[in-house]
Amino acid sequence: MIFLEKRERFTLQTIILTSGVLITQLIWQDVRFFMVLLLSIVAFILTAWSLKEDIEGSEWILLFILPVFFTASLSLFYFLLPPRWIIRLTTTAFFALGTYAILLVENIYNVAAERSIQLLRAAQSVGLLLTLTVIFLSSNIIYSLRLPFWANMLIMTLISFFLVLQSLWSVILDKHFNSKLYFYAAIIAVGVGELSMVLSFWPIENASFSLLLSATYYSLVGVIQQYLSEKLFMNIIREYILVFVMTFFLTFVITRWG
Repeated sequence: MIFLEKRERFTLQTIILTSGVLITQLIWQDVRFFMVLLLSIVAFILTAWSLKEDIEGSEWILLFILPVFFTASLSLFYFLLPPRWIIRLTTTAFFALGTYAILLVENIYNVAAERSIQLLRAAQSVGLLLTLTVIFLSSNIIYSLRLPFWANMLIMTLISFFLVLQSLWSVILDKHFNSKLYFYAAIIAVGVGELSMVLSFWPIENASFSLLLSATYYSLVGVIQQYLSEKLFMNIIREYILVFVMTFFLTFVITRWG
């Protein structure tokens, strides 16, 4: 295992984590949450093994946020799905594809931190898409628990902060922690958390709650990413605002107010 090529390590990690996610649906309910925690830890360890070349400084945290959060969110979301084999296998296949894609994305980030690489733009797009998936799954799980409004706000703020941090870092790829990233990540995370608090008082469905928070994350992160890459123009701002407004309007219309 020590001398495996990087793609072989990615494949082996994907198989191990996918098997673990499937096992969580087949074991006793009393130990499922412990299994999710164990899988998240294993995801961190295996990612460190798969990307062991040239990991330095802030990369020891930022490269591992998406793999760990994706593993935890999809494993927990599994509990909300009907216990049917077709759903289990479909979700497991999606997890396998997502995990392998995340490893490819993180590998490109790791390489791009050292030198320019043509695949960086594609990796950033895929990384943002998978991050939005984590936001959608996480918010769906949290809202389904019917927690108090302040708990929704605190949890979503915390989750969003880490995800925003890695999303913004993927633009600058600095190996040292940047105070600007903390500031922007905190602002966006608080915005997402406050919106989740407001939506806690709405008679809104889980999917609508998750979709609106995902659209908010996409719009805010997208604007700051363009700003950090010095490509922020008025037409781009309008596009992000339009995405948020349309999603908000759709959510408002389909919510049952009666």
